[in-house]
Amino acid sequence: MLILDNFGNGISSTIVSSLATGIKEKDPRYVFNMIYFMQNVGVVAGTMLVGYVIEISINMIFIVNFAMYAVFLLIVWLFYFVPQHVLAKHASQNKGTSDKTPKKAAIVIFAALALYFAIDVGYSQWQSNLSVYMGQLGIPVKNYSFLWTINGIIIVLIQPLINRFDESFQTKLTHKIYLGIVLFVFGFSSLIFARSYPYFVLSMAIVTLGEVLTFPTFPAFVSSLSSFSEKGKYQGLVTAFPALGRAVGPVLGGIIIDNFSYAALFTFTAAFVIIVGSILIGCAKINLDGNGEIKK
Repeated sequence: MLILDNFGNGISSTIVSSLATGIKEKDPRYVFNMIYFMQNVGVVAGTMLVGYVIEISINMIFIVNFAMYAVFLLIVWLFYFVPQHVLAKHASQNKGTSDKTPKKAAIVIFAALALYFAIDVGYSQWQSNLSVYMGQLGIPVKNYSFLWTINGIIIVLIQPLINRFDESFQTKLTHKIYLGIVLFVFGFSSLIFARSYPYFVLSMAIVTLGEVLTFPTFPAFVSSLSSFSEKGKYQGLVTAFPALGRAVGPVLGGIIIDNFSYAALFTFTAAFVIIVGSILIGCAKINLDGNGEIKK
């Protein structure tokens, strides 16, 4: 059932991102920031409500989920489409020409996707091996759970400010990703010294700031470099690469812990982001100009 659930979610999230690339009335940064923000509002609201709903009946949780998906289906039926005049205009503009993503852009896109994968390999440790580590340090499970409450609160509070900042200063997508790299490296490496709960709270805050900066920026960045006809393809990869990181991360982390130590795991995750991030920076410097456009 989890396979079916995630299969459906993978399809729908890819299509949502693909359709979002066609919104011209708003800056792509704003569009993807709002998608990410509303996803996290849903996560926070759902997490808060589930405790009350489960007291009625565990079956009620799945009934409520079914009702929400029914509403989503109605929204899709009414509003999720690409206007025919947009498709016709694009077809006429590109008649007789190849609408492929340039090779230089594809190189930068795959470097960005590799970074997204590397970040999620490290980020997935918070959802898996960190709970065991904190338990070994004598930190209660409820304190571990509260870290995710902190995560949600920071996202909901900071994301609208990021939107306002982007609109006011027109921040470059590459600069947001580069700052995110720094935050993730600091967040992952700070775990090496974490022995008490306040350290974990600080590390979570740093990592969450990196998440707020980069997670909605990756699809916008990939969209800015991909051609019209291949936006769906690359948005699918934007969904696939972090999912692969979340799948590989816990297993890889467990192997490193069993053979070395938790400190080695945290060192590895920070180093992995540094290495792949450096590759992305190098690729962007070679293939993109100062405005983030493809060099001629």
